[in-house]
Amino acid sequence: MTQQAPPGQRRVDASMSLLNNLMAHPLDEGYAVAARTRPLQGGPKRARHRITLVVAFVVLGFLLAVAASQNYRSAPAAEKQRNELIERVEQADGRLTELRGRQSALAGEVRGLQAGALSNSDSGTALQQKLDDLELQTGAVAVTGPGLKVVVDDAKNADDKEGRLLDVDLQQLVNGLWTAGAEAISVNGHRLTSLTAIRGAGSAITVDYSSLTPPYTVLAIGDTATMPARFAQSSGGQWVQYLVSNFDVRMTSTTEDSLLVPADTTIALRYAKVGGPR
Repeated sequence: MTQQAPPGQRRVDASMSLLNNLMAHPLDEGYAVAARTRPLQGGPKRARHRITLVVAFVVLGFLLAVAASQNYRSAPAAEKQRNELIERVEQADGRLTELRGRQSALAGEVRGLQAGALSNSDSGTALQQKLDDLELQTGAVAVTGPGLKVVVDDAKNADDKEGRLLDVDLQQLVNGLWTAGAEAISVNGHRLTSLTAIRGAGSAITVDYSSLTPPYTVLAIGDTATMPARFAQSSGGQWVQYLVSNFDVRMTSTTEDSLLVPADTTIALRYAKVGGPR
């Protein structure tokens, strides 16, 4: 006959059994199943992601290597084309200089023949004098005589914002010299006329569409007794002096007994009409 445990003992045994079960199985069975299945679901995805990244890096590296190789092979050809272009530009500049010299020589011959033809009569002499005055005003002939020499340059430690001369600065200087009584002006050998443009092109200044580099030498033929003082009092002279005082722009001004202002080589006849009876 089997002997049953007292009720209190049975409750103790059940409690001990429950505690043993909790110690042996701390997590619910559903969590255990989820934990076992998760690596099986996420692992292949992460692996495929890594493989995709590796393939992408390999393809990118291959493309970069191909591009570098092509650039390396094409570098000599590009350098050759660049040298050929520079040579063609230099040849064109030399040809242009040659043609301008020939033009000046022919213009001198024409003026000589013209002066000889007009000097045979009083009316011809008066006409020649008027023609000489017009050529002086238009810059068609070179001019020599006393005048003022002004040399301006950027500040010693100039940068893109301060201390660098701009086209407006050169315009103000030239206008100040005209106001002071200059009869003929040139900038770095370029004659200024009523058709000459002084403009900025990037970091360079162009005069008559020719790029100039500092220092800028400005020659102005005129009365040396009055022109320096009148220039200093003009708005252009005060403008340049302000740049010298506040931005360390460099300027020197001297009077010269003899200056040469060349003719405008780009001047051309645009309008003409027949004078007198036909």
